[in-house]
Amino acid sequence: MSRELKQRFPVREGDRIVHRQWQVDLAAAHRLGRWSGRTTRRLTREAAEMAEHFPRWILTVNRDRDRRRVTCCACGGMLVFDRGLRCVSCGEAVKPRQLPRVSLAWFGLLPPIGIDGLRCLGEKLIARPPAQHLVGRREGIGNYLLVPLVAIHPPGFPASPVRVAYLPSFFKARGMPPERSSHTYHMLSDGFMCLFVGGEWRRGMTCREVLQQRAYPHVIKLLNYADGKRDAFAIVS
Repeated sequence: MSRELKQRFPVREGDRIVHRQWQVDLAAAHRLGRWSGRTTRRLTREAAEMAEHFPRWILTVNRDRDRRRVTCCACGGMLVFDRGLRCVSCGEAVKPRQLPRVSLAWFGLLPPIGIDGLRCLGEKLIARPPAQHLVGRREGIGNYLLVPLVAIHPPGFPASPVRVAYLPSFFKARGMPPERSSHTYHMLSDGFMCLFVGGEWRRGMTCREVLQQRAYPHVIKLLNYADGKRDAFAIVS
């Protein structure tokens, strides 16, 4: 784990925003991960792929088997792997014994998703985007939405698949379907996407691949479903 991987995150200091940067402590992450098999090499690969393809995503920790991030007890900030595990906002170090059972997780925004083609939903998203989601406009894309997700490496990974969840606010946007298990729009409970059928997961698949090949298309299909295209999930992508 000698390769240096750096991450940065915006935090508020008084009336200004500053960017904190740190070298990711993969050794500390490895100790918390509880993965199966040769995990040292696998974690290095996972982190390197995320740094290349999703450079703004942050390696953090989540409670086992749900999408809630474990945050700093002192200030509520995100926990990151910086010289061990510590709060990105106040710098408070966190010892493993202070934690509930946790899993390694990635948190970040997907690439822009164009929403001008959403005839009913697009204007609603522009007027009032869900909390922690961003809308903007860019030449070549038009109006777009940035969707935050949580991608979790469950205990025993890579024997078990990466799990990806929406934030609760996504389903509170006007026009979105309810947050519940659904065969129609491929959802599990607690905001998790249904991304694999039985036996489809392969141990060699990485978080980066799941986000690019499964989660990103899922968001696009769900937005189209909410816009009235009820066969959106019948289309193979």
